[in-house]
Amino acid sequence: MGVLDTEGKVYLSNNRIFADAFNYLIYDGEEVIKAETLRELDTTQITVPYGNDTRVPVQKYRDILKLWNAMMDDEMIYVILGAELQGNVHYGMPVKNGLYDMIGYSNQIEEARRSYRRKTEKADDEANLSIEDGAVKIKLTSDEFLSGFRKGDKLIPIVTAVVYLGAEPWDGSTSLYDMMDIRDERIRRFVPNYWINLISPADMSDDDFDKFNTDFGFAMQVLKHQKEDADKIIGATNHRRIDRDTAFFLNRAVNLGLEFDEKEDTVDMCESMERRYKKEKITGAIEILKEDGKSDEDIIARIVQKYQVTRDYVISLLAPKTAL
Repeated sequence: MGVLDTEGKVYLSNNRIFADAFNYLIYDGEEVIKAETLRELDTTQITVPYGNDTRVPVQKYRDILKLWNAMMDDEMIYVILGAELQGNVHYGMPVKNGLYDMIGYSNQIEEARRSYRRKTEKADDEANLSIEDGAVKIKLTSDEFLSGFRKGDKLIPIVTAVVYLGAEPWDGSTSLYDMMDIRDERIRRFVPNYWINLISPADMSDDDFDKFNTDFGFAMQVLKHQKEDADKIIGATNHRRIDRDTAFFLNRAVNLGLEFDEKEDTVDMCESMERRYKKEKITGAIEILKEDGKSDEDIIARIVQKYQVTRDYVISLLAPKTAL
């Protein structure tokens, strides 16, 4: 996993950012999903494929997986939301995500099977496959008992988003059909499709960034223009303070080299950029003085006086072996 993937995973794990990403994807930016309604799920998915008599397990790891539970129209709803982070285009993404989702559904059926069978062992009337569930007696038909899933049972829907953080537009497949060459339309009708839900800053319009309700939108904008206009975008914030997680993510993922106190809750990105410019000037001046044969003490004294910085700051910019 590269820097973009790793840093993106840490950043998107924040419930506020995660909720913002899915509100953009599903609700066009409307704040329907709330951070406090999200609960972390185990990203390790181990399952025996449904109907696999060999009992050979399949193990996969999701990047981020959360359960969203909230009241909608006076009813409690549950949705599993998954995010897969990509620093590079994955040309088999529809198959990869499709497998993740099917494993998730298979796990739900398997959990129902285990639950019913545990209760069956305690049933009063095993011949009728009756199950005591508190005050409610559940009777499984022979078909339901075989499948482990009752006729009226429902699966929890799974929505998986591909968050692509690359600088170039996504040029991979966005559906299973895109990966196939089906020329006979009669056959195509019998092949189920699967498409990916893509969040790609490089493919967004500038208006899309305004649909986010956290600084995630700002991060997406910088990612899109990271090659040519990142500093211009930062400058356009006009000293607006950005949350620390976003500043740290951008600094690592885009290698902005910004200078800021990582202990602060918010960061003035313009000020941080100005500090970077100053650091670059000081570093350049130090190299020139070194080439002129100046001693470390002389370099420190000159830089402190010219740039009004502390002695310790200049020492930190010198090579560790020459630090005093």
